[in-house]
Amino acid sequence: MAFAFLAFVVLGCPGEDITPPEVSITAPADGDTLKSTTTIRARATDNRRVVRVDFYVDGVRIGTDSTPAGNIYECAWLGMMRPGATNTLTCTAMDAAGNRGSSPAIVVHISSAAGTHHAGVISAAETWTAAAGPHVVDADLYVEATLTLQPGTAVLVADNATIAVGTRSAAAVVARGRADSVITFSALNLTPAPGAWNGLHFRASTTPGASVLRHCVVEYAGSGGALVWCEAGRVAIDSSEFRSSSSSGVRASGNGLGSLSSSTFSGCARFPVSVSPGLVSALGTGNTMSGNSRNAFEIPGGTVTATDTWSNLGFPYAITAALTVADTSNPLLYVAAGCSLLFADSAKLRVGLGRPGALRVDGTYGRVVFGSLTGTPGTWRGLEFWEQTDSIRTILNYCTIENAGAGNSAAITCYKAKVLLANMRIADNAGTGIYCQNTGFARFENDTITNCAGFPLRIAAEYVGTIGNGNSFTGNAHDAIEVTGGVITGNAQYRLQNVPYLVRQTIDVGSSLDPALIIENGVELQFDSGASLAIGRTARASLQADSVTLTGTAARPGAWNGLELHRYALNTSRLERCRLLYGGGANHGILYVDSCLPTVTGNEIAWSSNCCIYLVERDTFLDPDALRAYNSLHDWAPGDTDIIVGF
Repeated sequence: MAFAFLAFVVLGCPGEDITPPEVSITAPADGDTLKSTTTIRARATDNRRVVRVDFYVDGVRIGTDSTPAGNIYECAWLGMMRPGATNTLTCTAMDAAGNRGSSPAIVVHISSAAGTHHAGVISAAETWTAAAGPHVVDADLYVEATLTLQPGTAVLVADNATIAVGTRSAAAVVARGRADSVITFSALNLTPAPGAWNGLHFRASTTPGASVLRHCVVEYAGSGGALVWCEAGRVAIDSSEFRSSSSSGVRASGNGLGSLSSSTFSGCARFPVSVSPGLVSALGTGNTMSGNSRNAFEIPGGTVTATDTWSNLGFPYAITAALTVADTSNPLLYVAAGCSLLFADSAKLRVGLGRPGALRVDGTYGRVVFGSLTGTPGTWRGLEFWEQTDSIRTILNYCTIENAGAGNSAAITCYKAKVLLANMRIADNAGTGIYCQNTGFARFENDTITNCAGFPLRIAAEYVGTIGNGNSFTGNAHDAIEVTGGVITGNAQYRLQNVPYLVRQTIDVGSSLDPALIIENGVELQFDSGASLAIGRTARASLQADSVTLTGTAARPGAWNGLELHRYALNTSRLERCRLLYGGGANHGILYVDSCLPTVTGNEIAWSSNCCIYLVERDTFLDPDALRAYNSLHDWAPGDTDIIVGF
């Protein structure tokens, strides 16, 4: 019994199938000339069963058949049948075991008169079918009605010709292909190259929302500026392929683009996608780019006039000219986490120029980068916040700004606009990091400015108090906060940063608000020649300074004027444990006290070009002996004294 079972297993079970199918093309015949679309037929047999036959034209698979009539398999050849071309047809057959057999190749010729030819004007609705293909556009074609293309339709366009839609009349192109039956727009030329034809151009009269490109391929155009140029019509584009352009892939302006998603772009000599600022929100997800001159969405400058969101679509935005956010509607441009905005030479982003506008950038969940297309310092002009910037809605948080400074501009310039900057990184700038003109900050904290060719920050004395904590300003050509001088009219606190303050002109403190200037422990203020810190010169004010250094930009007597406490300086003013060095340039000491009673104790006052302290006694006065006892005065000018009392 066991022997019989073994014999059944050995003799009765079939062995491993290693025999490939046999397959050959039966139609068309080798050497045939074809005048229209055709069906390719093949006969395939196998010792067991053929599961499918794949059909190829010039090595590119055009279809598959797995439901034969007997052993005859078929595939409609509806694709690229270029008139005058010679093509090689092959097919392969596969059996259930995965064995493959290949047919002998046959060669066919495409008649120069093949297909349906078009030119001139389409003034009434038309439908182009795949069966009537290829559809040859022999010269410029003006679509002034609705042109519908069925799945599988192939359109071949002559050199330098354009398919123009809606030039004068309401018109549309409806091209809804399928994943297994795409619609193709290509060049008629037998050896096509990028730019062979101009492109598909949707012009001003295109019917809004009526045109569709779905499961389409557009190739070898671009000499008109793009493979597809949408000036109007809110064209909907999805699941399509754009390749081999001498310029852009898809270009859109005005209300030209309705949506663009799930499409691929390759071989474009310029940016694969170029859209005006108002159309960025039409860019959807799923688009991919490879092998283009620059894999990015181009924004060719212009103005954001309506509130919009720029999403992170996986590729950078390339800003190639000045971009402005401003309009009477006070638009807000929101840049989402993870985005990169890369700027061409001399391009910039301006907010609130002439009209209200706001910018909100929050990189908390993915840092936002503003940078250069070339990655070279000084190749773009930076961000500018103008006087009509909406300061309440303008926020930059967790952003990087790098490689700005073209024309000696700052990475960020604020013109009378208070903005919030937090957790920022500004690096590799060819000029100043941040320049504030007649303004300070709504908030400024935890920011890093490094590797700038100028100062990390330039700001007027009145607004230094808006610089918050947690900042780093090292690694620049000049590691100091440049202070332009001016009048402080409200309470201000000069906080300890990791660099000194460099004061260019005199700082006056005083107003009807009785402002207090508080200088934190450890702060160093360096003064240029001729500069002073004057408290209460024309109006009431006070100074609170403990363990602070006030000195000149040069270590020589008289390098700056000195600290002046005038008659309106409040008696609550305190100068304790400070160092006042290298002053006296105004010939009235490093410390000048005029008819007020500040607390002056524990200070070092030294290296003066005249006396150390000059007291003007009118109604009240400080005791010179007490000043000597409780302060260290040394190295005053030869022939002078440590303290001079005047009246």
